[in-house]
Amino acid sequence: MVFNRIIDFYWYYIKNLKKHERKLLKYQGYGAKSIVRFKHETRLKWNTISKLLDSIKIVDGLELRNELRAIYFQNKELFDDRNTYVTHFGPIGKSGALIVNQFLRCFPSKERMVIPNSEINKLAENSSIIFLDDFIGTGNQGLEYVKKISYSLNSSIKPFLFTICGTEDGIRKIDNFGSNFKVKSQILLRKDEYYLLDKSNKILLDEEKAQIRTLNFYLGITESNEYHLGLPFAFYYSTPDNSLGILWNDNTEYKMNNTNRKWYGLVPREY
Repeated sequence: MVFNRIIDFYWYYIKNLKKHERKLLKYQGYGAKSIVRFKHETRLKWNTISKLLDSIKIVDGLELRNELRAIYFQNKELFDDRNTYVTHFGPIGKSGALIVNQFLRCFPSKERMVIPNSEINKLAENSSIIFLDDFIGTGNQGLEYVKKISYSLNSSIKPFLFTICGTEDGIRKIDNFGSNFKVKSQILLRKDEYYLLDKSNKILLDEEKAQIRTLNFYLGITESNEYHLGLPFAFYYSTPDNSLGILWNDNTEYKMNNTNRKWYGLVPREY
C-alpha cells in the first residue's frame, strides 16, 4: 500500500500529471474528480494514463467562440450577404442550437440572419443557408440529416455546413454523398492524433489498446454506442458519442473477475 502511494506521488507530482488538472477543469462536469482515483479504477499503468491525459482535448467556451469568429471572418462575404441565413444543424434540442446561440453572442448584429429549421423551405431562390453545429464524428447522423433536409431545399439554394470540430472520415462521408452541401470543420481530428484505438494510431501500444477495449466491453460501451471512435475529446459542456468511453462513462455498474464494481469516469457525461 505504501509503495503504491509512493508510485502515485511520483507520477502525479514528480512527473507532473497534476498539470492536466487545469485542462480537465475546463469541462463543466469534472468538478472534484481525481486523476489518481481514475487510474486506480481503470487499473491501467501510469504510463498509459499519462498518454491518455496528454491526448485529451477539451474545447472551452473561449476557444469555441474564437472558432466561430474564425468561421465568420473566413467566410465574411458569405455571412454579410443579405440573402444568407443561419440555422442549427440537426433537431431542436441538439448541440446545433447551442452553437447558433454562441454565434449570436459573438455577432449580435447578425440576429436577422437566424431562422428556425421550419423556415428553410420558404427561402427565396438563390439564397444561401448556413447550418452550424459543434461536431461531425462518424458522419452517419450528419448524413442522415443532410438527406432529410435536402428534400426541403429549393435546387437554387446553396447550403453550407460549418462545424467547430470534425473527423476526416465523417466529413468525407457527407462530402461523398453528392449533395450541394459544402462542409467545413475548423478543428480537424486526424486518425494519427485522436483515434486512440485505431490500428493506424501509434500513441498507444497494441497491448494498451487491448486493455482499453476490454474495459469498454465490460462497461457495454461498444455494444450500446455504434458511434464510438475512441476520441479523447470533449466540449466544455458535454462529450460526443464518439469520445473514448472510459473517460465519459460514470457510475455504471459492471462485473469484473466476479467482483461487482461501479465505474469512475474522468469527464462524466452526466453531471
